Parts: sequence; C-alpha cells; structure tokens
Amino acid sequence: MTSWSKMGAAPCARRNGRAVPGPRQQGWSPMRRFLAVTLLLALGVVALVSWCYAGAVTAVDTAHKVVALTYDDGPNPPHTQALLALLESRGVRATFFLKGANAAAFPVLARQVQRAGHEIGNHGWSHSAMWSLNKTLMRDEVARTADLLHGVTGMRPALFRPPYGIQGPGLRRALAELGLPSILASASGADWEVFEPRAIADAILASVEPGGIILLHDGHGDVDDPRAQDSRAGSVEASAILIDELRSRGYRFVTVGELLAL
Repeated sequence: MTSWSKMGAAPCARRNGRAVPGPRQQGWSPMRRFLAVTLLLALGVVALVSWCYAGAVTAVDTAHKVVALTYDDGPNPPHTQALLALLESRGVRATFFLKGANAAAFPVLARQVQRAGHEIGNHGWSHSAMWSLNKTLMRDEVARTADLLHGVTGMRPALFRPPYGIQGPGLRRALAELGLPSILASASGADWEVFEPRAIADAILASVEPGGIILLHDGHGDVDDPRAQDSRAGSVEASAILIDELRSRGYRFVTVGELLAL
C-alpha cells in the first residue's frame, strides 16, 4: 500500500461509503509570509555581496597599527601634484590605482608618482564597469593599462582595483589568469560625492582599523565630469587631516603591497 506521506496528498475520510475530502489546508499566516520574504531578501543580499566582492582584499588581519592610503582615477593635474607634495612633506608612501587613459594623457605625471616612491596599481583603462564587459574587453581593459604603465614607469602593476568596487565572477577569473589580486577598501570618505575635507576625513576616521585600506581619489572616473578640476582639492586636504590624526593615534602608513606582506 502506498502511504499518503509518499504521495504528498491529504487523505480523505469515508462516510456512508462515500469519500469525503479532509479539511482544507490553511494558507500561510501574514507573519510566516513576512518571515519567508525577509529570508529570501537576506539570501539575495548575501548572494549579491558574494557576486560583487568574493575573493577581493578589503583589509588585512593584523594587530599592528598600520593602514594603507590608496588613491583612484589619477593622474589628474593639478591635484595629483598637490597630493604628491603633501605626501612627501609628511613622509608617507601610498598606493595609486591609475586609470590607463589618464596615464596615457599625463605620462610624465604618472612617472612622477612612481619616482616619488609610491606604489602603482591598475584601475583599468576607461573606468568601465568591468562586470558589464565580455571577457575579451575585460582583459583588454586590464592588459592595455598594464602595458601602458609598464612603458611609462618601467614597472608592471601587481595590483588591480575594479572601477566602482564591483568585480563579478568574470573579472575574478580574468584576474586569476593574470595573477592579479583584486583590492577594494575597508574605509572610505565617499569623496566622489562628499567634497568637504573634514567630512571626508571624519567618515574614514570613524571606521578605520588596523590593517585597513583607505579609499580616496585624486581623479575622476568620468573624464567629462565637470567636477574633475575643482573637487579633488577636498580629498587632498582630507588626506592631510587623516595623516596627522591617524599618526596621533599611533598608526603608521604602508603601501598595499607592504600590507599584504604582513
């Protein structure tokens, strides 16, 4: 005899020789529906975060009070020059994730960044959303920038940071084939939309921890952005605040490469 549990149906009672359907199944209560939807949304968020950020480095687990300052989207005169002068005056080395198109437009400035002792990273050629590109275009964004920076600085970048901080599985595979780690950040002042130096610095100071990677910008991803020549002064001033206040807390500054070697 086949059991009802195996059939997945509710049994019928028999009354006066006739089959009488059992009680109708009740639908989910509003609370159960709410909990189910909440669970599905949570699983969706976890899946999205994994899709965007899995395998990327955001910080290093260390007890040492060290942090890495990083700057995206340069070189961008005159703000990159101002930043280089500030870092030299404070004796700080940073990591610059250069955009290929900008380095091609300002090769002398890109070379100055490297000759000042800073680490150079690859930020793609055009600041395209890498997850939206096919594999050929994706690899071209990375390889073209690497070749240009090698020609300009004599060194091939060993680090990559995806534009917009989003990578996706396709980029992860491409970077693995190229032997490049994906570097994100653990603290940001959102200086792509916040331009007041104190506000930028305070947002970072509120979340920085030992082994952290700090995200700032000396350029803009969009070369047509009208703010490109007037808003990065705030990021430079915020850098001065950060360096002074983090040092007062006992932090020292290293490059991302040095951080990864800890």
